[in-house]
Amino acid sequence: MAKVIGIDLGTTMSAMAYIDDMGRPAIIPNAEGHNLTPSVIMIRGNERVVGRTAKNAAVARPKNVVQFIKREMSNPDYVFTDENGQEHRPEELSALILKKLKQDAEKRLGEEVKQAVITVPAYFADLERQRTKQAGEIAGFEVLDIINEPTAAAIAYGIEKAQDGINIFVYDLGGGTFDVTLMQVGTGELRVLATDGNKLLGGYDFDEEICQFFAEQFRQKHDLDPLENLQIYQKFLTEAETAKVNLSADVETYINLTAEGKIHDFTLKREQFENLIEHHINQTLFLSKRVLSDAHLDWEQVNKVLLVGGSTRIPLVQNKVKDLTKKEPETGFNPDEVVALGAAIYAAGLAGETVRKPGGKAIAPVKVRNVTAHSLGIITKNAETDKDINSKLIFKNTEIPAKGEGNFTTIKDNQTEVEIQIIQGEDENPENCDKVGDAGLLTGIPPQPKGVPQIEVSLSYDESGFVYLYARELESGKKITAKIKNHALLSREEVKRASEKVAALQVT
Repeated sequence: MAKVIGIDLGTTMSAMAYIDDMGRPAIIPNAEGHNLTPSVIMIRGNERVVGRTAKNAAVARPKNVVQFIKREMSNPDYVFTDENGQEHRPEELSALILKKLKQDAEKRLGEEVKQAVITVPAYFADLERQRTKQAGEIAGFEVLDIINEPTAAAIAYGIEKAQDGINIFVYDLGGGTFDVTLMQVGTGELRVLATDGNKLLGGYDFDEEICQFFAEQFRQKHDLDPLENLQIYQKFLTEAETAKVNLSADVETYINLTAEGKIHDFTLKREQFENLIEHHINQTLFLSKRVLSDAHLDWEQVNKVLLVGGSTRIPLVQNKVKDLTKKEPETGFNPDEVVALGAAIYAAGLAGETVRKPGGKAIAPVKVRNVTAHSLGIITKNAETDKDINSKLIFKNTEIPAKGEGNFTTIKDNQTEVEIQIIQGEDENPENCDKVGDAGLLTGIPPQPKGVPQIEVSLSYDESGFVYLYARELESGKKITAKIKNHALLSREEVKRASEKVAALQVT
């Protein structure tokens, strides 16, 4: 049987895992022998360099190096333009990282790898999830499923250590995203109770805070702004990341900054670093409290606390989570690798592979019962204010598959058609929500005074994350049924062309 792998496609680092010949989950090292691959791409002619070499080139070639592409998956208009004027879409760039992982896995395992489960932040919306799936297809994978990162971490932990009926709190702070999820572990089943997060908060933001601090220190001493030069900016960011890592292990670190022929040396203390990032950590605590409330639990009902993601190595993070939950976080697993391991376990269940405990006993495939990360609704009009509003039909943290219904009417006399636009988000203002797609027009409504026609609208959300719409005008019986495709997604023909392009590129 061909191997199936689990992939943690991270903002700053990616990892992959599989089930070995003993039935145990194991990390697959990349071609360079490392368990983690930087999610960085360097464009060099017809060659794409992915990983550590690309990351190291960010200072020298900032206009040809792409970082943090995961953060752009939610931007429908984003393209990266290299120094030659060539444009690259986020699906294609993510596919290059996945192709590198696929090649390295095949080299390590000695066989072709066709199938994968890819993880995403729990707070990713429809567009990011579907783009991630398309990136996997462009890279040459059959994507068996897209699974949430905290869920994967809980699978890796709970598959052996958790008892039935316990509630697990997963605090996942990675390089570019934050997720917090409460879930319940049962016999062969993992049920998500509630999830929340911020897809634009992570270790990169800590690096940016330190970088700006460095720049201010430099400005005060030399009366020049070092960040006006893109190469120096990248250099300062690299120094900031190193300082962050050092201060997780020590109480101070020595800083040597150079720009425009000038030098500034000083010592950065852990306390200074913590003051710079504390407001970010406090936001994660606010979201943690909110998810507990959404799950209708209190901290005494939480049995286990898991810290996931490299940024949870920061002592301030660990201390604040411990103070909040009044529990000692679980140890004994690598926060950088646990998501990939959980994805591999889940993938094995989908592919029919057997996973075993250390003693050799087979483990039943895990069934995941997930919830919606965002509310799903349609854009309607407030008749009194004439303003667009978000009419929610499926609410956040509703168990998937989900369905929601509502009754609506016309806003103009003799209106014979209505346009239905579907959005995701919590804000009442549709402009602050994400557009999922257009279902088109419901036509053939009999001309009547405004407010008279009765229109039933139903939205459903399946386990694969696809959205379906059903709308019917009651008097005429006119209806539309549609599987919704986000307007920002690639078409099947575009996916095919992107696959051919990526397959032709040399990725190292």
